[in-house]
Amino acid sequence: MADPESGMVDKAAYVLHSLVSSGEGRAAAVEEGGIPVLVEMVEVGTSRQKEIATLSLLQICEDNAVYRTMVAREGAIPPLVALSQSSSARPKLKTKAESLIEMLRQPRSPSLRTRPAAVVAAE
Repeated sequence: MADPESGMVDKAAYVLHSLVSSGEGRAAAVEEGGIPVLVEMVEVGTSRQKEIATLSLLQICEDNAVYRTMVAREGAIPPLVALSQSSSARPKLKTKAESLIEMLRQPRSPSLRTRPAAVVAAE
């Protein structure tokens, strides 16, 4: 997917999108470095690639604060904002991008490192 000249980016994006529809597939995609590739696709891909990448990131981030943090740290918010404000993007894609932005901006649950030791010990 990282080689746009190969002509396989769209096909690989579809496969990755199918993969992230299951919990096991999401975990595998994240472990194998799928998040940076998807964020790059949102930033510089074709319209179709941006759409597939946005939908994939939505699935990855759903119900998983750790993955949301990873996606936000990868720099997904600026290209998603640009996509949501693009005059050439379809309204449905703009809505999906806005949903993902909102999800990424949600407060994350505190990690064990930032919680008081007494709370951690009590658990």
